Amino acid sequence: MTMNAAKLITLALATALLPSALRAEQTNNWSFEVAPYLWVAFADTETSLPQAGAGTPSVQEFDTHISGGFMLAAQARYRSVGLFMDFNWLQLDTESLNPGTLYSGVDLKSDFIYSTAALTYALPLKGRFHVEVLAGARLWYVATDFDVKSGVLPGFESSDSETWVEPLVGANLGYDLTHHWRLVTRGTVGGFTDFSVQWDLFGGVGYQFNDWCRATVGYRYLHEEFDQDDFTLNADVHGFLLGVVFRF
Repeated sequence: MTMNAAKLITLALATALLPSALRAEQTNNWSFEVAPYLWVAFADTETSLPQAGAGTPSVQEFDTHISGGFMLAAQARYRSVGLFMDFNWLQLDTESLNPGTLYSGVDLKSDFIYSTAALTYALPLKGRFHVEVLAGARLWYVATDFDVKSGVLPGFESSDSETWVEPLVGANLGYDLTHHWRLVTRGTVGGFTDFSVQWDLFGGVGYQFNDWCRATVGYRYLHEEFDQDDFTLNADVHGFLLGVVFRF
């Protein structure tokens, strides 16, 4: 028997004699979470309208409601380091609040896609308090379809879209109330430029059903300001959020 073969046999025997919990700790360094969620939100938006002749308003306020959406978050972790992803699509139907006398009304349908990608790091804390910091970027895509109805001036239809990316930083905080119940908070802030500012806050409570499933309910508030190249978006989206996290 060669020396290398003897070392391999010794290593195999030592691994077999390790306690099962220790072997699991060595092999289960990876974890994955997928979290579909429902955000019952209210949206207040102010966005630029296309310039289509004299008298067309450049900025208009709208009364907005959400007509569709899809939300999904996911995270992969290796020990304390992870990659977090969050995808949101919202479709808004709006009506103008103050079209004025030049136009009898303005109807707007908007599609908002905002996706977040960030690296995360869980601080090595002991006890009931948990902290995870993150840094990454958020991609925005906004598409609008306008239908301006005739008044003093003739009506028109127009479509526009804009895409931009902004950096962000943030943190996830958790506090274990019991074995099943946990307080959770997540916050990010980004933009950091003269033309882009955003912040996103969530606070709620989570319930752990078992090792692979938990539910979270809380309130989320998203604020976005963007103004560049004749395109303006000021949005406040807020409401109750319910999500289910599957871990494997």
